[in-house]
Amino acid sequence: MATQLYESDFYEWTQRQAAMLRRMAADRVNSELDLENLAEEIESVGGSNKREVKSRLTTILIHMLKIAYSPAYEPLNGWRGTVTTQRDDLLAILEQSPSLRNVVRERFVDAYKRAADETRLSHIDLTLAPIPTACPFDLEEQVLDPDWLPEPRIRPPSEC
Repeated sequence: MATQLYESDFYEWTQRQAAMLRRMAADRVNSELDLENLAEEIESVGGSNKREVKSRLTTILIHMLKIAYSPAYEPLNGWRGTVTTQRDDLLAILEQSPSLRNVVRERFVDAYKRAADETRLSHIDLTLAPIPTACPFDLEEQVLDPDWLPEPRIRPPSEC
């Protein structure tokens, strides 16, 4: 069972293994293993995946906002590349640890707020199209869709 969980949902496996090690420590299982610190380290591995999910989600949102709201067209390809790379990496993490999808849903509003704040503080002129306070992108249909990118507000001169 534990091996199957390890292979199907790494994050959930780390959390369960840490809980079992803590129960063993509480039951004072006679072992030379440092159960409490071992549990903490295993839990920490899962926690780093959780932090990485939020970080990648925020980066995706920052660059989607830049694509959609910046009047600049020079960096569009770089922003698109960042969205694609970060999204691919995020989806790979979610494939390895499906239970982290709940973290994405739980942290989506907070990640958008942070992304919007960071985008507003960037050196991009956003006076023509201010960043919305609520996320204009749907999490499942757009942010996590590997084939979707927002349309830029300004088109390069060759496309006008």
